[in-house]
Amino acid sequence: MPAVSEKKKRYTITLDETVVKSNKKVYYVYSAVDVERNELILIRAYTNRNYLVTRSFLKEVLKFCENKPKFIVDKAPWLIDALKILDLEFEHQTFRREKPG
Repeated sequence: MPAVSEKKKRYTITLDETVVKSNKKVYYVYSAVDVERNELILIRAYTNRNYLVTRSFLKEVLKFCENKPKFIVDKAPWLIDALKILDLEFEHQTFRREKPG
């Protein structure tokens, strides 16, 4: 997946975060992907996960957008709160598959 280095008009961006554990430390890895271009816009690792971190990440993502795209997110409240405060359009989708059983 190519990484982005320039500002472009974007229509849909998926935004997600996941927990990574390394050497007994926990990191939260945020990623933003342009759906139409299949481009990685931004990926960052943080030591905490909350509305302020998410807002900061979103502001950085928007630096690579000529417009305000629609964001696809899961139900994480810190993602939804940051999108609402920044007045960005979003849609909820579940990214992870449920384990059978």
